[in-house]
Amino acid sequence: MQNRNPQTVLQETGINNTDVTTWALPEEAIARLGRGIVGPLAFSPDGKYLAVGTKIGLWWYELATMKPGALWETERGMLSALKFSSDGALFVTGNSDGGVKIWDVQNHRCLMEKQRMGRFDRASVLVFSPDGQCLASSGGKYDAVYVWHLKTGEQVAKFTVDEELQPPRYRPPVIPLAFSPDGKSLIGATPENTFSVWDIETGERRAHLTGHSAIVIYLLFSPCGEFLTSVDWDGGLHKWEVDKLTTKDPQPIITSMPEATKSVDYTYSAEGVLLAATTSGTTITVWEVERNRKVATLTHKEIIWRFHFSQTGSQLVIGGPDTFQTWNIGDPAPQPPAIRDHYSVCGSVKFSPDGQTLAVGYWSGEIHLRDAQELELQTIFRCEGLRGIRSIDFSPCGNKLAATSSDKIVRVWNLEEPEAPPIERAGHQASLSAVAFSPKGDLLVSADVNGALGIWNVEHDYELQMFTEETDWIWSIAFSPDGKHLVSAHETAEKAQLWDIENGEQIAELSSNRPRDATKYKGDDHQIQRILRHLEKGLVDKRTPKAIAFSPDGTLIAGDVLGQIRLWDTTTYEIRMVICLPFGCGRAEVLTFSPCGRYLVSGASWLNTDKVSIRLWDVTTGENIATFWSHPTDIQSLAFSPDSTLLASASFDGTILLWDMKPYLSSIDTH
Repeated sequence: MQNRNPQTVLQETGINNTDVTTWALPEEAIARLGRGIVGPLAFSPDGKYLAVGTKIGLWWYELATMKPGALWETERGMLSALKFSSDGALFVTGNSDGGVKIWDVQNHRCLMEKQRMGRFDRASVLVFSPDGQCLASSGGKYDAVYVWHLKTGEQVAKFTVDEELQPPRYRPPVIPLAFSPDGKSLIGATPENTFSVWDIETGERRAHLTGHSAIVIYLLFSPCGEFLTSVDWDGGLHKWEVDKLTTKDPQPIITSMPEATKSVDYTYSAEGVLLAATTSGTTITVWEVERNRKVATLTHKEIIWRFHFSQTGSQLVIGGPDTFQTWNIGDPAPQPPAIRDHYSVCGSVKFSPDGQTLAVGYWSGEIHLRDAQELELQTIFRCEGLRGIRSIDFSPCGNKLAATSSDKIVRVWNLEEPEAPPIERAGHQASLSAVAFSPKGDLLVSADVNGALGIWNVEHDYELQMFTEETDWIWSIAFSPDGKHLVSAHETAEKAQLWDIENGEQIAELSSNRPRDATKYKGDDHQIQRILRHLEKGLVDKRTPKAIAFSPDGTLIAGDVLGQIRLWDTTTYEIRMVICLPFGCGRAEVLTFSPCGRYLVSGASWLNTDKVSIRLWDVTTGENIATFWSHPTDIQSLAFSPDSTLLASASFDGTILLWDMKPYLSSIDTH
C-alpha cells in the first residue's frame, strides 16, 4: 500500500462532546452502545495515556481521569497490535487484516499505511528499532516478518523461515520480535521451539537458537542491552548474553524458571529487574523472576481477565468483565476511577413490546436492560452458570425475559421483580441456541445445538410440555403470528422444518430447490443467469437457512441461504422470491421483518470489507431500499422497535448500533 497524505484523525467530539455514544459513528447511525471488545493495550511512555485497541477502533484514555479523549482508527477497527516509540512521538497500530498505520501522536495524524501481504495475515506484533527509524511487524504466519523504514516507507527487509523447519502443530497467538540494542539485527520466534537472529542489512540469518521445549512467546532485552530473555509457552525461561548470540555454540545463562512465575505478561523494570505477572481468579501477583520472589499481590473485586505492564514496570492495567483500572504495584487497591463499557460479543438484542426497554444479551453471560430513549443502563442480570447468550426474548406482555445459556438451562426473569432470581428449568442435553415466547405468551420454546426443541408451559410454572427428537444444530426459530406453527433452521439438514406446536410434530419442510422461473429472482443479472445455468446443468442446491423469520401477517417465511435471501409462501411452502445478495454482502446472518411486514432487514457476515452491510429490502419487489455500512465484523442480531422507527444491530465487535428508520420507511410509505 502506498504512503498517503497525512490526515487529521482526532475525533473533535472527543474534545467538545462528552457523549461517547455518538463518537465516530457510521453514516446514518444515531448512537452506539458499548466501546468494543478489548484487544491490545499500551501505556504511553510519559505515563499520561492508556491506548486501548478494540474491534471498533483505538480509544485514548487519560490515566488521571480514565476518561476517553479520542477515538482513532475507526475506518476498519479490528485492532490486533499497538506500540509506542520509545520517545512517545510515534504510535503504530495493526489490524486483523494485516493493515499497519503509523501515527504522529502530537498532531493526531496518520503518517503512513503499510500492508502485510498475506491474505488476512493479521499484524500480531509491532516493534520500533532503538533509533526509531524502522518498524518491524510479524503476523499470523511464520514466513512473513517485514521491516519498513519509517521516513521513506520503503521495505528494507523481509525474513522468512527455512522450508525444512516445519511449522508446529499449534501456532501461538503472537509471534514475538525484538530489535538488537544496536538496531542491526532482528530476533524473532521460529517453529520447532526456536528463535532466530537475522541481519537486517543482508537478510542473512546469523543464528538459530534451540533449547526450549515449547513455542517461544516472549523475547525481551534488558535495559542495559547486555541480555536477552526468551520465554516459551510452558513458562520455560532462557537468559542469553547478547554478545554471544551469534557465536557458534551460544549457551543460555539460565535454562529454566520457577513454575510459580509462569505468566502471560513480562517486563523489565527501569532498574533492570525482570518482572512477571500471574493471575488466578481475582488475584494477581507480581514476581521478581530470577529470584522467584513475590513483589506484590492484589485481590481484585472481579475475576481478572486481562492485564498489561506499563513500560517502566511500576504499573499494571487490570481488567475484569466490566472494568479497567490501573494498579500501582504494591498499593493495597487499584487506582480509581475505572474504565467501563467495553463488553463482550453481543449475542442478541430485543426491544420490549411497549418499546420502552432495549435488552442486550452478551456472550459473557450478562443481560443489560436500557431505557430505549435515553439509553441509560437500568438493570444488569447475571447469575452463576449463565454464559454464551445467543438468544433472548420478551414475553408478549413485556413482563418476562427469557434467555439461552451454554450450561443447558432455560432462564426466565420476572421484570416486575428484577431483584428476584430467574426461574431456571433443566432438560436439554446440550447448549441452548435459541429461545422464543409464543405470540400468546402461554408457551416458551427453546432450541439446542443437538437439534432438540423444548416446549415449556408458561402458565403452569414452565412445566416441560414435550421435547422433540434430536436432529442437528438449530440456528434459529420463529413462531407464526397465530402461534400454531414454529419454523426451525438447522445446520446440516437439507430443509428448514415447520412444526405443529400443539403436538410437536413436523408438518412440512421448506423447499430448498431453487426455482427455474427467472422472474422469481431479484438482484444482479449476471448472478441470476449463473444460477439459472447451474439449474440447467442439473446442479442441486440443498443448503439450509441459518436465519429464519415469519412475516407479521404470516404469509411469508424469510431465510438466508449462502448469498441469497429466500421468501417462502406459507400456504404452498414453495419459494416465492429469491433475492441475490450483492458482492461484498457475505451471508445474511440475521433477518428480521419490520412490524408492518412490508420490509425485511438483513445483517451480513464479514466478507473482506471495511464495514459489514445492513440492508433494507422491500418484501413485495425485492428492491434494496437502503444499505447501512455498519460494524467492522459480523452482525449477530437485529431488532425493530415496535413502531418501526428504530433499528438496533448487535455485532461480534461488542457494540450495539441504533439506526433512525423514519427517513426510509416514511418516504416509502408516501408512494
